[in-house]
Amino acid sequence: MAGFQIDTESMRQAADRLDAAKDEVQGLLDQFTGALGQFADAFGGDEIGMLVGIAHQACSDALTECFTTNIDELADYAQCVREMADDHEATDAEIAQIFGGLQGGLGG
Repeated sequence: MAGFQIDTESMRQAADRLDAAKDEVQGLLDQFTGALGQFADAFGGDEIGMLVGIAHQACSDALTECFTTNIDELADYAQCVREMADDHEATDAEIAQIFGGLQGGLGG
């Protein structure tokens, strides 16, 4: 394919940025769940307070699970991008070695 070039260093930089985004989202989630924890006992001990507390816990659990899944996915994406960069470099080196062998075999 004419004009197609893969920059493995850019791929690694992109993976680093994905890791930084993952860390930032994790930090924000930690802050958010810490703030939510302050409200855990704020609903009172009557029936309505208990029901609101249960709903609050269910919502915060669902939110935490959603963000945790996304955080894990960002880490996986970063790892996959790094592996693709490594694979491209290994393939390029292998192709260069093959062509070098062919050139040597042809007396060039």
